[in-house]
Amino acid sequence: MKIMLALRPCSPGLAHRLAADEALARALGAKPNPAVGFLFPRFFDASGPVLPRLLELAQGEPVSFLRDLQCTPGELDASSHFEAVCRSTIGQSRADSKATMAAYHQDSLHPTASRWSVRLPQRIYLSKAVADTAISHVDEWTGEYVLGAQAAQGLRASGLTGFDLRPVLNHKTNQGHEAGHHLVARELLPAALEDATTFETYDDGPRQPSTPRRYGLLTYAEGALASSPDLARTAEPWGAWRTPVWIVRQRARAWFEAAQVRGWKFQPVLAEGSRLHAEHTQRWDDLLGRLRAAGASVMA
Repeated sequence: MKIMLALRPCSPGLAHRLAADEALARALGAKPNPAVGFLFPRFFDASGPVLPRLLELAQGEPVSFLRDLQCTPGELDASSHFEAVCRSTIGQSRADSKATMAAYHQDSLHPTASRWSVRLPQRIYLSKAVADTAISHVDEWTGEYVLGAQAAQGLRASGLTGFDLRPVLNHKTNQGHEAGHHLVARELLPAALEDATTFETYDDGPRQPSTPRRYGLLTYAEGALASSPDLARTAEPWGAWRTPVWIVRQRARAWFEAAQVRGWKFQPVLAEGSRLHAEHTQRWDDLLGRLRAAGASVMA
């Protein structure tokens, strides 16, 4: 397992100091930028020599990072459950977005086994057709996924459990049409464990319910997911617009990859007390401690 970081835009002074260090500039993928001097989009291993040198050159200036996690093929194969991570997005028209938002506001939040409620959208409006073999997130904000015709047909025949497929809707007729198929969960999971990588925010202001955010992988108590279906959603609103994210079993991941359905990346879900959970905890504790000491942060 590796925690990977990429530097978010920083001050022009720091950008020029980083770019002047040839080895560091190469490791960070320095690219000239007229606004701040340079951008540094390349991800690097947080446990390697790049981060200490970067923080040294920051000279106490607050910096923040994007993060990603990389697991080995062996770690993936040994995991029983996975979080599905978006790798494909399909845009809505303005009318689609307006109709979807109106439908969202007509539905109430649903209580869960966690201390948060979630939104479980049942109606998605989309004009653009989804690619036949794709599963795509609907726009940037909805939290919902749609499948193309071939992918939906294969999923129905797969024998996998825990989901329904519903037609996407036409904003003019309010009826289903052939643009794609909306993936809907039949079941929510037990509450995930909270640790040093999870925290609360108030995205909609202090008068609204909190929303959880996290840096690392999801962790569940040992055996908590033993009876879960092949596809389910979390009890926490980790996704956009207070939606839960999708968790799939190993055999569902295998089906998506064998069927070459594109659009999801899979990250391991950890079991409390496992070797990978212990490594994950140690790596994040070490990294967050170093960042806090330097006045740096990670974007969730």
